[in-house]
Amino acid sequence: MPDRDQTASSRVCPKCGRRVPRAVATCRCGATVPADNSVPAVEVPEASSGRGSTLVIGVVIVAALGGIAYWTFTRPAPPSTQAVIRNPVGVPTATSRGGPQPQTASAEARAWDARANAKDIPVASDAPAAATPLAAPAVFSGSVEEMVDRVMPAIVLIETTAGRGSGFFVARDTLITNVHVVQNDSYVTLRRMDGSTINARVESRAPAFDIAILKVAQPSASQAVIPMASAHALKPGQEIIVIGSALGTLQNSVSRGIVSGLRTAGGATLVQTDAAVNPGNSGGPMLDRNGNVIGITTMGYKNAEGLNFGVAIDHARDLLEGRQTNVGSTGGLSDIQSQSRGSEADRQQQQGEQQFRAQIGQLAEAAQRIDAGWQRYRQQCYKDAISGSYDREWFAMLAPRGMPANASAGCSTYYNAMESDIKQFKDLMQRVTNDARRANVLPGTIRDALRANRLEFEWDR
Repeated sequence: MPDRDQTASSRVCPKCGRRVPRAVATCRCGATVPADNSVPAVEVPEASSGRGSTLVIGVVIVAALGGIAYWTFTRPAPPSTQAVIRNPVGVPTATSRGGPQPQTASAEARAWDARANAKDIPVASDAPAAATPLAAPAVFSGSVEEMVDRVMPAIVLIETTAGRGSGFFVARDTLITNVHVVQNDSYVTLRRMDGSTINARVESRAPAFDIAILKVAQPSASQAVIPMASAHALKPGQEIIVIGSALGTLQNSVSRGIVSGLRTAGGATLVQTDAAVNPGNSGGPMLDRNGNVIGITTMGYKNAEGLNFGVAIDHARDLLEGRQTNVGSTGGLSDIQSQSRGSEADRQQQQGEQQFRAQIGQLAEAAQRIDAGWQRYRQQCYKDAISGSYDREWFAMLAPRGMPANASAGCSTYYNAMESDIKQFKDLMQRVTNDARRANVLPGTIRDALRANRLEFEWDR
């Protein structure tokens, strides 16, 4: 049915288009309705009171979308996202996301972009990355034991083709040792306190100061380092701590002494100390009370107790920071080294010690193989107690009345074969120890080496 003509009884709101009774002066939308009803009538179905509002909202949305489209197609183009981005590690760059390399980027820029994506190499600017920073000297208020515990992880045993020595980290990728430890090797093996090993490259040598600088290719972010102080501030009588791999086997041995004095030899400053130093300590750190390294253990006089030397750490710092140029083979430690060589008998003694330690190391490996056979014998043949106390229980076979009379019962063939091997081992030990005595190796040195390898026994009886 057609709508009823309402023009006579209502007026049209000029704002929202609703019909308003003539008796009402204000529309529901808040607009004032003119009395003359001059606005043309707009038919609005009474059942759809909200459609006018919906129409207005639709017009607004269409206008907004049009504005966005206009901005998108008319705004200036942004800078290329393929430009080289230099950022800290872990933030992907344009090239790392697979975008094509811009042809305008220089070779240097592309190289720095590759560095930015490499692991553990932060890049903060266009300037070349600086060398790994050295730790500043520290002041430590704890006990000596706590200080030693803190620096221990920074000290390593160095294994080379010529022998063993010591070294220590002064930066995450940088170590210091002696030239006479690495000798002519280009690469060495570092054995940490926990038994793990890594390789290091011999980056530079300064024979004048007996200092070698080593570099690690893949440094650990958690690597402990030792700060460097200065030897020139040392005073005679000041406490000093020496850590190194004594005899090349007793890793991270600690000794304590005092500064006996500062000496100069051929342009090198040396720290003289009475702290115990043994072969294998070479290249290890000399530390002050705060755990700062003040010297590098270098040498000691034979048959002169408490007369040991370390080259001042100042020379190593100069080398690392590019200030030292006198690194040749003349001068430096040559004066005091020539004095420390001693007589021909001293040289024979030193050679005898080196040979003795090498032979004892081989015999220790043979002793471990006998250990395995002895364990099988004890499990399967004889399980009663054996009298006496020995570094290795099978030494009882070499001691008078060390083994019970019934020890071979039920396993006589196995027992006799093992006894034969043990007697051959004894003959070798007698020969090695006698050769060491003829080379004037000190009894204390022989005893310490045997004890360190669990081979202490009266081999001559």
